[in-house]
Amino acid sequence: MAALFALVVAFPAALLVMPIWPTEGGLEPGDRAPRDLIAIRDAQYESEVLTERARDEAADEVAPVPLPVDPDVRDEALDDLVLLFEEVMAARDRDDLSTQEKLEQLEDTPVADVLSQTGKTALLTLSDDGFEHLYESAEEGITALMDQPVLETTNVGNRVEEHLANIENRPADAQEETALREILRSFTYVNTGVDEERTEELRENARANVSPVIQTWTSGQTIVAENAVLTEEDIEALRETGVIESGIGLYEVASAVLAAGALALLLGVYVYQFQPVPAPATRRLLLIGFTTVATLVSVRALIPTFLPDTEGQYLAYMVPVGAAAMIAASFADLRFGAVTAVGIGLFAAFIGTAAPEIPGASFASPMEALQLGVVFIAGGLAGASVVYQAERLSRYAAASVAVGFATGLGLLIFWALSEPREHEALAWIAAASAVNGAGAAIITVGVFVVLSLVFGVTTRLQLMELAQSNSPLMQRLQDETPGTYHHSMMVGALAERAAEQIGADALITRAGAYYHDIGKLAQPQYYIENIMDEENSPHDELPPRESAQRIIEHVTNGLELAKKYRLPEVIRDFIPQHHGTRLVTFFYRKSISNGESPDAAEFAYAGPRPRTKEAAIVMLADSCEAVVRAGRERGPQQISSVVDAIFAERLAEGQLDDCDITMRELQLVAASFKATLRAVYHQRIAYPAPTTDETTVTNPGTSPGGGA
Repeated sequence: MAALFALVVAFPAALLVMPIWPTEGGLEPGDRAPRDLIAIRDAQYESEVLTERARDEAADEVAPVPLPVDPDVRDEALDDLVLLFEEVMAARDRDDLSTQEKLEQLEDTPVADVLSQTGKTALLTLSDDGFEHLYESAEEGITALMDQPVLETTNVGNRVEEHLANIENRPADAQEETALREILRSFTYVNTGVDEERTEELRENARANVSPVIQTWTSGQTIVAENAVLTEEDIEALRETGVIESGIGLYEVASAVLAAGALALLLGVYVYQFQPVPAPATRRLLLIGFTTVATLVSVRALIPTFLPDTEGQYLAYMVPVGAAAMIAASFADLRFGAVTAVGIGLFAAFIGTAAPEIPGASFASPMEALQLGVVFIAGGLAGASVVYQAERLSRYAAASVAVGFATGLGLLIFWALSEPREHEALAWIAAASAVNGAGAAIITVGVFVVLSLVFGVTTRLQLMELAQSNSPLMQRLQDETPGTYHHSMMVGALAERAAEQIGADALITRAGAYYHDIGKLAQPQYYIENIMDEENSPHDELPPRESAQRIIEHVTNGLELAKKYRLPEVIRDFIPQHHGTRLVTFFYRKSISNGESPDAAEFAYAGPRPRTKEAAIVMLADSCEAVVRAGRERGPQQISSVVDAIFAERLAEGQLDDCDITMRELQLVAASFKATLRAVYHQRIAYPAPTTDETTVTNPGTSPGGGA
């Protein structure tokens, strides 16, 4: 079971700090630097980002290589030019139309749609000589431009301007130049394609001729200033200098596995070696393991977000890490709670170091890592020490104060060591401590109320309810079997005090003692403590074997009642274990005295024998109380002899062989029983009869003579 518990803790813990998440690193191009990002180590490297950028720029400078010019395209352009001028000429020859009407006529001519209103107006208003000269210039210009390759990517406008820059090609008339510019731009068509293979070959050669770009950084050098927008080369530099990391590194994985293994080993070995978890141990360990993992998940989710604490707000210390130790102490023992507090506190500091949003930058100094671990350990220890064996909700309120105080004290100590000491931080320390303490207490109570039911684990608060005299079964026991009820109360008092003497669980012992004989409710008349002095015992009419069976039945009947009333397993176990596998000796010996040869198995309880110290104490207390009550002599010496004899008899029978109670502890239990029984059955003073004068004083209306 200890090994399974260790695995339940180790596997999730390793995953929480293992660099396997695809978003590990936390910074991307376009983000703003949360602080000055400084190189952790020296680095000289070939910058893939800058080298690729330089190669792309070199390739972009290579112009596309054109295929041979298609002369048919030029001829098509010249044909379109002729059509344009014919349409314009037809409009120009209409003397009956105004210029505006001629423009409207050209609007319906598709070939003229490529020209602007200004260009069309120039064509219509030029002189005849200018119009003829424009045609010649346009024809020469289109021929000249399209004798050269014209690609889709060619900037035709620039080519036209270069053509017109030659004084020989530019008309003297401004209006004619405007029209020519538009015509050349509109009728210069794409006349070839790109030789993709040759172009790509030239670009690859250009890329290959670019030398790698080398970047150099020194440790401590600022790579990116706070709030600056990060670029791809910034991210590359941060990775190369160790500020951020990504991917799965062998050493990081090994570190995560070793750290998680150490935590699991600490808790698992303690559970195996010291067995700190009472029954039902499996369910209790699963609950503790679940809450431990949940605590680690919350630490992994929140701590890296809150660190480094550059503004002195102490937000990381609001995470209620101490709840894990408090739950371990509540469901196991105080020492296990302390071990859990140490383990979880150290692992929380490891998470802050190994799994931050920006690895290597979560702590401004090593002191912060120490502070995180120490403060979380202190809070866990304080909470565990207060809630251990808590029987009232007020103890959880006290635990909240204890966790808050320990957290605040730890933070105050480290604040006093820091430079500069900002007094505004004291308010944040107080707030963080209060939130931590309250959160830890609320989570622990929530686990008690909700998860304890889910996992079927009995809490001390539930035990306190069961140990009240007004519980349903106790009320029935008092009303229907008053003798058994008072016997159970006496056994509870004996057992509880003895359990305290040896460090056993006194509350479980008392509750178990109260319910150990509830099976007698089914047939109360068969048990001596419920038979009045004037009544005859039903056993007088029964053979010894049948009487023994009636007595033994109170165990099976008790288990049925316990199931009906949903008593927790830890209490149900007292019912069969308080008799173990003993014989019903009175009727067994009676059978022998009757000359019978009885089978001992028919007179024996089914067991099992006591498996815990608490059950052993109740077995011994049950016998001691019954024998002393039945005895006529109850002096100190007689009580001591009875207790010693019963203890010796149970040891000789082997009834205590299955529990881990020691001889030293048995001596303390015996001494406690003797002291309690002597206090109950001590000798009383015999009071003399009242005198006449005494009667007169206590009853003034009575005279010595007897008259009123």
